[in-house]
Amino acid sequence: MNRKTKSVRQVLTDEIYDSIKSLLMDHVIQPGERVSIDGLARNLKVSQTPIREALARLESDDLVVRKPLTGYSATPVLTLNELIELYEFRFMLEPRAIETATKLMTVEGEERLKEELNLAKKITTGGTYSAYRSVSEHDQRFHQLIVTLSGNPFMDAAFRRSHCHLHLFRLHPTSAPIQKMAIREHGIILKTILARDPKGARAAMTSHLENSRDRILPFILKQGRAGQIL
Repeated sequence: MNRKTKSVRQVLTDEIYDSIKSLLMDHVIQPGERVSIDGLARNLKVSQTPIREALARLESDDLVVRKPLTGYSATPVLTLNELIELYEFRFMLEPRAIETATKLMTVEGEERLKEELNLAKKITTGGTYSAYRSVSEHDQRFHQLIVTLSGNPFMDAAFRRSHCHLHLFRLHPTSAPIQKMAIREHGIILKTILARDPKGARAAMTSHLENSRDRILPFILKQGRAGQIL
């Protein structure tokens, strides 16, 4: 396979990956529902090969699960208890990570964080995955970058494996005002880092996580989902 053919194939696989991911995030493919490779191939008008490659990537994202004999199915959304446990994990890890990252912060680290916030200001928000995808990806990059800058590879790996942002946005596709609020809170966090204020950064991160959790819980209760997912 020459380089050009490989490049075209990769582009196709990326497009198929994004298409199936959108179906999962928007619940077109319902949580727990079996994922038909044949059906996806027909609907997306491609062979099964890029479908299988995309599903393998989505399995690593924890958006689909593969079971022997039955094939792929969409991963269930977080239960209420799992949501609480996920935030417990984040409360233990991220405030500690940002405090350490602030103490160790370099000029290069500052520039990477400022660049990420500048990109966020140009994001278009909305209620479908195609609209809020950029917010989700920014959210993941911003929080992951802070954990990475803490210099602790074990915390970095644990945070990556949690796929917490995909889980949260899939559970609760937030409205545009709420998405903008989260980005503003990222700006507050960045200010404490630039001020070289480790305790302030820890407090800002803790407040942001509390706000994030509290923005999701009322939505679940209002939609009557708490009883269904406990």
